[in-house]
Amino acid sequence: MKPGNFHGIGLGPGDPELLTLKAIHVIRGADRIFVPKSDTKEESMALEIVKDYVEEKKIIEQIYPMTKDKSLLNTAWRKAAEEVCTEIRNGYDVAYLTLGDPMTFSTYIYLLRYLLTMLPEHAIHTVPGITSYNAAACMANYPLLTGDERMAVIPVPKDIAELRPILETFDTVVLMKVAKKLDEVIQLLEEINLTEHALFASYIGQKDAYLTYDLVSLKGSGRGYMSVLIVKRKMP
Repeated sequence: MKPGNFHGIGLGPGDPELLTLKAIHVIRGADRIFVPKSDTKEESMALEIVKDYVEEKKIIEQIYPMTKDKSLLNTAWRKAAEEVCTEIRNGYDVAYLTLGDPMTFSTYIYLLRYLLTMLPEHAIHTVPGITSYNAAACMANYPLLTGDERMAVIPVPKDIAELRPILETFDTVVLMKVAKKLDEVIQLLEEINLTEHALFASYIGQKDAYLTYDLVSLKGSGRGYMSVLIVKRKMP
């Protein structure tokens, strides 16, 4: 039996209209749709995004533990990779769904590491997706980079003070995984006078998307979840 192919599909930030044509084409042609799902959520956002393209297809949900225990995570990813490989070796083409872009702060990367040891490289294909910060910048008509400007894309560190030299070095800084650190980040931006051109965005591409330049109003709001903060030293 001829083995199938694996396709990791970047779905973008949440809006089905932001799927690429290639993503739609691959999803429609796949025999099996693998859907990642955390063990703390009842529904899969990924499946909701592609629901118009997966009718009558076999959907396989994989539950991943929300933990920082590397042993548990490695076990979960290895098991997930083995499940994917079983379908591919049985001759099925597989589409694996992942939010955003597969190669940008994505748990898909951990699955890919195992797949690269289990499948021939020519059978593995990754389709890019639009990142949340790119979608936010476009929604707000907010230029990320011009000319010779430099940009850093980083998760918010545990020690907020580590952000200061980065904010003072790069023309644009994209802060991911803001979560509960939002108030501390705003405080730092106020201290170094960088709130004027900062853009906050949450749930971009979803029905409750939110954009604002008024960072002070966000203090105590708890809006850090599913958000991105883009900071520019000056606007063009």
